[in-house]
Amino acid sequence: MFLRLFIFLLSILLLSACAKEQVAEPMCRIDKDTLPAPAAPASCLITSNTSVLVLKLKNKNGWQLPTGHKNNKMSAQCTAHQAVWQSTGLNVEVRQLLDIAPDNKHIYSCALSNGFDTLTQDLPVPDWAHRKVVNISFADPNLTPESQWSEKSDLILIRSLFNKGQ
Repeated sequence: MFLRLFIFLLSILLLSACAKEQVAEPMCRIDKDTLPAPAAPASCLITSNTSVLVLKLKNKNGWQLPTGHKNNKMSAQCTAHQAVWQSTGLNVEVRQLLDIAPDNKHIYSCALSNGFDTLTQDLPVPDWAHRKVVNISFADPNLTPESQWSEKSDLILIRSLFNKGQ
């Protein structure tokens, strides 16, 4: 019995030593002047110069914003923050609500940290996101053809929001 227990514990130690290090998810960062919103699906509109941060998922054709599904245990802002972190590894600050899409998705303005290189076009996909995310990039929503977007109806709203912020 003791030998079995010893082998079992040794196996667990060896497996955990060989496991990849997991990065802890950061705390949700919301602008201090913004009140938490009720739970809802949410996206971040992250702009840089003349572009928007977009990603391609393995199960979707085309670009889309980082989007999280409704989680009843967190605010819509934290859902948006978590979606960005889990798919890109970027720790953004969630700011004001820009709009609510017809499917009840809340779209927030989100800001990258100071010192972020705005000239970068493509970003590396974090190890933990490779199962779902194929590509992370910056795209000009006004110049990117509709055929390159996952949801055509989202593109109209994204263009409108992007152009308001310019």
